[in-house]
Amino acid sequence: MTSAFFRRPATRLALVAVLLGLFLWALYALSDPLTPFAVALALAYFVNPLANGMERAFARGLARGPAWLRSRVDPRMLAVAILTLVVLAAFAVIVLVVVPQVYAQVSETVAKLPDYVDRLRARLEPAYERLHLRYPVQVDLAQERLQATLRTALPGLLSPVTHALGRAFSSVLSFVLTLLNLVIIPVFTVYLLYDMNHIREGTKELVPHRYRPYVFSRLGELDRLLSAFARGQITVALILGSFYAIALTLCGVPMGLLVGFVIGLFNLVPFMSVIIGLPLGLLLSWLDDQSLARLVAVAAVFAFGQFVEGNFVTPRVVGSSLGLHSIVIMLAVLVGGSLFGFVGMLLAVPVTAGLSVFWADLRAWYGRSEFFRGRPVGPAPL
Repeated sequence: MTSAFFRRPATRLALVAVLLGLFLWALYALSDPLTPFAVALALAYFVNPLANGMERAFARGLARGPAWLRSRVDPRMLAVAILTLVVLAAFAVIVLVVVPQVYAQVSETVAKLPDYVDRLRARLEPAYERLHLRYPVQVDLAQERLQATLRTALPGLLSPVTHALGRAFSSVLSFVLTLLNLVIIPVFTVYLLYDMNHIREGTKELVPHRYRPYVFSRLGELDRLLSAFARGQITVALILGSFYAIALTLCGVPMGLLVGFVIGLFNLVPFMSVIIGLPLGLLLSWLDDQSLARLVAVAAVFAFGQFVEGNFVTPRVVGSSLGLHSIVIMLAVLVGGSLFGFVGMLLAVPVTAGLSVFWADLRAWYGRSEFFRGRPVGPAPL
């Protein structure tokens, strides 16, 4: 009787749902200590194809070398070591070259901040006075609503930042743990990158044999989509960030390096680099110099960057389309941002692309179901 109960499909489905719920609850409960490991695992997963390519190249080179060298040199270890040295060298260049320039630009902008405030006030006050004389009631009402909105919304906008900083630096222990995580993540990444192929093969061994053809085919498609989007989008964001940083600095935009890199990172979220980046660049440029030529130059930088990104960089780096309509992408970004904030906006598109792998199977199953193909319900036609 008991064995027959557990053989029912509904019972098995309920057990799987309960186990999945417990697993997700455990992940949520242990999210803080598991976060460094999860970040390191994601980094190792995204860098693994490059490490595999370097490993194969080193293996071919060692195969043509002497036997004593092949017995002493591990191609995988060599690939991981070179990637680690490249990352360390890039980090050293950023710290020694880029960071001082960014600090100098930020310090210069902070020193000019009173002048920017005076210029902005000189521009806005006459317009405000003319508007207030013409529509006094409406202007006062709009001003009250704006102040009330800012008082209500500003704590909510700043609460995630203040909460994170408070958790990180509220005590000496939290501060030490934060610094420890910054050290643990790269160390974990190196170890996981070295063993990533073994981890992938070990995970495949856990899949039941009768489901392996289906699961492996879908996981392969999912890996292709994530590779096309995540690795490609990060590369595109770094390229655009470097371009905008150099171009905006040459245009004389205050904090051009910092703003350019931030705008490039905004490209990780679809449509954000233009929606946020262009107004920000124009505003900073206008505060520093109200000349029309400067504003046109900044707008031209964004137009050129978007043209090159859409027609050359993204097609070559990211590759084929995800197969998602632009409306679906916008809806996914809005839903992800509403539910999980900025992190949800970052993960919305790759998660939606991953779910689209199983959408065709779900639709085919629904088309074969008795519910869809059954006989019509209702009175027989006359």
